[in-house]
Amino acid sequence: MIAGIGDVRLALLDTTVLIDLGRQPQSSAHRNARAAVQSLLSRGEMLFTSRINEAEFRIGPEMSSDRRRELERVERILAGIVILEFTADAARRFAVLKAAAYKRGRPVSDCDALIASVALAYGQLLVTRNARHFEHIAGLIVQSY
Repeated sequence: MIAGIGDVRLALLDTTVLIDLGRQPQSSAHRNARAAVQSLLSRGEMLFTSRINEAEFRIGPEMSSDRRRELERVERILAGIVILEFTADAARRFAVLKAAAYKRGRPVSDCDALIASVALAYGQLLVTRNARHFEHIAGLIVQSY
């Protein structure tokens, strides 16, 4: 099942995808992320990311010895992607999934739970290199590469 509304399919790109898209083009991580994105686009998916993913993605330039160059790379990648906000619906979903994870004894990091809650609130497929971070989140559709 692919997430979406009617004939419109929606895919939320996790931070791992954004990072991999910014890697050297000859790297396997970049090639795999690019192939995943191209596959989504060829299937008619609309690409999004969340404000939480943007925040995580922006950590790299702050840690880089060449902040300006890395920030330009981040801005270039983000320019082509719609960024979704964290809504009241996402906040409710965050609370439910964090509580469920604690009850199962399998806590989920706050950032991963926030990202998952945005994907759930907007009815989106989550595309990531780290599917295991999201494997126990009920109702979340995950595609890994």
